[in-house]
Amino acid sequence: MHRHFIAWVASAAALAWTLSALSPVSADPPEIAVIRPEVRTGFSNAGWNLDRYSDLPALKARKTMEVADLKGPGIIRHIHLTRHHPTEPAARGVVLEIWFDDAKEPAVVCPLADFFGHGCNGRGMDFSTPFIECAPWSYNCYFPMPFKSKARVLLRNDTDVKLLNYTYVEWESLPEWDDRLGYFHAAFNRKNFQLTKKTDETFFEVEGEGHLLGRQYSVVTDEPFFKNFMIVMEGNNEVDIDGRPRQVDYLGTEDSFTFSWGFQKTFIGLRAGMTLVKPETPSMLSIYRFHDHQPIRFAKSLRWKINWSHENHVFKNKELQPLWDDAAAKGGCRVDYATVYYWYQSVPGGYRHAPLPPVAERARLMLGSEAKVSEK
Repeated sequence: MHRHFIAWVASAAALAWTLSALSPVSADPPEIAVIRPEVRTGFSNAGWNLDRYSDLPALKARKTMEVADLKGPGIIRHIHLTRHHPTEPAARGVVLEIWFDDAKEPAVVCPLADFFGHGCNGRGMDFSTPFIECAPWSYNCYFPMPFKSKARVLLRNDTDVKLLNYTYVEWESLPEWDDRLGYFHAAFNRKNFQLTKKTDETFFEVEGEGHLLGRQYSVVTDEPFFKNFMIVMEGNNEVDIDGRPRQVDYLGTEDSFTFSWGFQKTFIGLRAGMTLVKPETPSMLSIYRFHDHQPIRFAKSLRWKINWSHENHVFKNKELQPLWDDAAAKGGCRVDYATVYYWYQSVPGGYRHAPLPPVAERARLMLGSEAKVSEK
């Protein structure tokens, strides 16, 4: 009887599995396979006036070129543009600006190389992620950018050279606006500071409601003690959310970018990568990470800082401690951080961007005593 019961249970289980496999799938179909006749495909060209459209605007010296002026509701799906000769100063001399709706502030103000993760003023390797891509002699952006009433995409050429350029924007209409949608933002900031045992430096701060999607750092130093990114790789990455301290607290910068034991070699991943690793002096590093698996959400405010004051393993090391003290006492230990943060916010222009310095200063690596000090 026991054997018959077991056989009956096994047969029932097999039948149930078969019926479930044959029954209609209740989950929503994949979005890419859904036919949507109510959605209109949009496209906008700029820059290349040597073809069919001779009236397209060009990327002239000291001028702003309008790439797209779109009417919503809609969503930008892709921005493609050329990289430029000469790389210096064009990599940081051309600025991407994006405006949404009737905001008084742009949502995006960022030098091209930094926005697209082309680190340390265009010195990084080619790479591809779901969001940004540094392809052979071109840049591509795939951040979805919804807008309710209008969107403007601009390229600002701050250099003294007319640049050969082709840029286009691919976008879709939205049948109606969904108030749950956030507006894409990106902000560039750069600072040079002396890294000591007391350094607690804020790198990004925003007020409002939204979520952080990712960040990109370009780090440069000519301090011999920091060779191989010694100390630079350390520091607790502390994220204060809505006034609550250290809601996220990565105990090491390399770990906050999902790596371990420092920054050892280039690596390209879907969510994190090192596109430039130059350990010898001057040391150069370009790194990125995206949090699309779990955005860092905030309702009132978010602040991201790096705090080096708790590195006890260095403070107690009898060999490293005097070297750090001596280098700092001589005015060394300076680091150049250029950062880009990417996030979505409930309002179309929720951030006041810092003015960009002149092109020559943007392109220059801030090293040692030649650096422009931006300490608080």
